[in-house]
Amino acid sequence: MRTTLGILRNRGRMEMKVSSIIKLVTVGIIIIGLTVLCPFVSAASEVGAVDIIDYGMYKTTFAQWKQAPNTQRGEIQLIGSRELIRRTKRIPGKGGTEFGISYVVKGKKEGGLVDLQVRVLHPGGQTCQEWTATRQIGSPSFDGWKFDTSSHIIPGKLTIQLFHQGVKLAEKRFTVY
Repeated sequence: MRTTLGILRNRGRMEMKVSSIIKLVTVGIIIIGLTVLCPFVSAASEVGAVDIIDYGMYKTTFAQWKQAPNTQRGEIQLIGSRELIRRTKRIPGKGGTEFGISYVVKGKKEGGLVDLQVRVLHPGGQTCQEWTATRQIGSPSFDGWKFDTSSHIIPGKLTIQLFHQGVKLAEKRFTVY
């Protein structure tokens, strides 16, 4: 009986050692996995700021359409080129008027890509349009708005905001008249 009891005690100790070894190996794998995966995590966590370098009325060229479900049309126009026509915060409420902000995303990983949430708040606070824009850290970028027709334009404050991971990094208010 003593021999059987001794064997059971030894088996219990071995099972505890094996269990401890398995736990250590699991923790080691998690630590190694995180170390290996960290370089592939979006540069998003390394975004420090957005510097608005220009704003106002622009002339742009059309490149293509992109789906944007949180907008009234369900899509946005991507532009090929842009030219600042006039630096101003006062925007005439006429069909065809284009305006926006040029900016640079600042961060540790120059050249890395990051997703920004672009939000346009319309006068009166009744409508808000949002879309995601992938931008390169350190390179000039542009986001803006174009009035299609004069019939839907409401005079007042129109705001363009840029967010990253829920944090507002930039904002520019325009007065539509």
